[in-house]
Order: sequence, then C-alpha cells, then structure tokens
Amino acid sequence: MIQQLRIRRITAYCLLGVCALTVVLIMFDLATPLRALVVLVLYTTAPGWALISYVNVRHVSVTWISAVALSISIGIVLAQMMVLTHAWHPESAVVGTAIATGALLAHHVVRSRPPSGAGAR
Repeated sequence: MIQQLRIRRITAYCLLGVCALTVVLIMFDLATPLRALVVLVLYTTAPGWALISYVNVRHVSVTWISAVALSISIGIVLAQMMVLTHAWHPESAVVGTAIATGALLAHHVVRSRPPSGAGAR
C-alpha cells in the first residue's frame, strides 16, 4: 500500500511539472516544438489521471488506460463547448485545464504523503 502511494505521489509530481511547464510555455508565448509536445502530454494524461486516481484501481495498466481515455474525452468536450459557444480560445482552455488539473494533482501529493514517522522505521 505504501509503495502504491509512493508511485502515485511521484506520478502526481511529474504531471504537476507538466502542468506548470504548459502554463509557462503558453503564458510567455514560447513557440517551440517542446510546447506542442508538452500540451499533447498534458491533454492525453494529466486530467484523466488526476480524476481516475481517486478511484481505487488495483492494476496500473487499467489506471493508465482509463486516464488516457478520460483525458482525451475531457479535451473533446472542452473543444466542443468552445465551438458551440463560439468562444474559440484554445490557449485559455489549455491554461485553465492545466490549472484545474494542477490543483487536483497537488491534492494527490498531499494525500499520498507517508504518515509521519513511517520513513524512520
């Protein structure tokens, strides 16, 4: 159980870094091939993982498959909402998604910390 929480915490830290890097690249309007890659990683993993990790799934492969499917679904729904409302602002949507996902990931980092004194054993 402790090992699983450690892996979730490390994953949350990595995806939190992806969220932060995405916000920095977009806010400073840095046109680099890295930007497309980071946004792609964000939209194919982070939102779904941040949500699916609240569910106690025993198999890592099921967690990641579900995370990717949920992330892509969230991206499609957001894009559809922008099209239907005639408010096409993809950069704002990406930053908003990164911030919302980052908040959930920060919660995962906090809740998956080992109990105090567990590392001393």
